[in-house]
Amino acid sequence: MTKHVETYKEFTFEAAHETPPFSKLHGHSFRVGIHLTGEPDPVYGWPANLYEVDRKIASLRETLDDSYLNDIKGLEVPSLENVAAWIWESLQPEFPGLDRIEVSRGSVGHAEGCVYRG
Repeated sequence: MTKHVETYKEFTFEAAHETPPFSKLHGHSFRVGIHLTGEPDPVYGWPANLYEVDRKIASLRETLDDSYLNDIKGLEVPSLENVAAWIWESLQPEFPGLDRIEVSRGSVGHAEGCVYRG
């Protein structure tokens, strides 16, 4: 029987965006969950080395945090769904075990978000 493990990493960022004609310029605290699946490493048990994921997250946060999302190439229409897809496209080439990206905003119990599976 093949073993299967899921590992995840979360990060947050603060950013502004607008989605005309639905909203004017405003900002959010965004939460992102990165989920990786696969066969466990025989020594460590993980399907992906989270230290490597951390390095890539640092690069993503540098781009996204304290930014105007509409100015980022590929996020000209920065809906939650498009942000999740953009993060997927940024990570998937380096992490073939990428299973899904979750992006949400709002306080706990009042959040809204999406789950993206490329």
